[in-house]
Amino acid sequence: MIGAALLCALGIPAGFLLIRRIRLCPTVLPYAATSFSIIIPARNEARNLPRLLTSISESAMQPAEVIVVDDDSTDDTAAVATSFGARVLASAARPFGWIGKTWACYQGAQHASGELLVFLDADTYFVPGGLDRAVTLWMRAQHRLVVVSLLPFHVMSYGYEQLSLFFNVLMAAGAGGFGAFAGPRLFGQSLLIARETYFRAGGHAAVPSVVLENLRWAGSLRNCGAQLLCFGGKGALHMRMFPEGFQQMSESCGKAFTQGAADSGGIVLALSVAWISALWSTAFLLVVPHDYGRLALAIVYVLFGIQLTSLARQLGSYHFLTCLFYPIPLAYFCIVFSQAAWRGALGRKAVWRGREV
Repeated sequence: MIGAALLCALGIPAGFLLIRRIRLCPTVLPYAATSFSIIIPARNEARNLPRLLTSISESAMQPAEVIVVDDDSTDDTAAVATSFGARVLASAARPFGWIGKTWACYQGAQHASGELLVFLDADTYFVPGGLDRAVTLWMRAQHRLVVVSLLPFHVMSYGYEQLSLFFNVLMAAGAGGFGAFAGPRLFGQSLLIARETYFRAGGHAAVPSVVLENLRWAGSLRNCGAQLLCFGGKGALHMRMFPEGFQQMSESCGKAFTQGAADSGGIVLALSVAWISALWSTAFLLVVPHDYGRLALAIVYVLFGIQLTSLARQLGSYHFLTCLFYPIPLAYFCIVFSQAAWRGALGRKAVWRGREV
């Protein structure tokens, strides 16, 4: 009977191998200023832009320019960006084989004047001092081949957002290089890269049709000799990701997570499967009529809850109860992931912001 609990307990080290420690952006140290441009691809982001643009304007370090690339928005994105002093570029017609975000980012980079390019998603924002910390982190490397990416800390206001737990944990494991075996592969929400390094690696033109361009482009950057550094954004860069409702969250989580799983690497994928299988097995064996050693299983279950709490609180404002009752967000993850995999098998594209991606 104890054997079942021991098998389930093997999932605990698998989880720690996925994420050992999430490094945070260090505090600001004095460095000479550098010229940097902030580039924000934006499609129907009138609601999110004020928070991000305000956080930039209140930072001690000021960019040479803030470029908002309006990706065929149908709301007041351009007007809002202009009102905050940003330079607005209306996206040109997308060439064949490009998706909206990569095309918008590439156009922004072509028009930017700074020696450092800072790409940000519109639903991110800096906490006080956060932009200074991010730019200083890149500057103190003292060479132009360093590429920095922050995983924004997920700030949540509504209960349904707690269901995103496993998407955030597995995204951090697959892209951040925070575990024992995988190297950093960058996060799509933020990127700090020297202009010359960006174009040497092909820029977003190297991954024009890839939804999770950060994962695929990491290889091209390494081939150019770039050093990739990933950090957790807590205390520096935060995000308000799903304020528009449950459907928005489900569409966002499902739009390319199967591609993300494939691009994360075989070891990360195997550890993820082992970890999730152990999580499910522990919960299932606790409730089946046959006694497989409930006391031992209950201990393993609590240990999983503690492990998840430790991971989740580094990534977002997740509640302890979300981690303790982890089968609920885990079921949501499996449903959305299965739907995305089925859609991909049928050759259907996901829909995001009213557009197929």
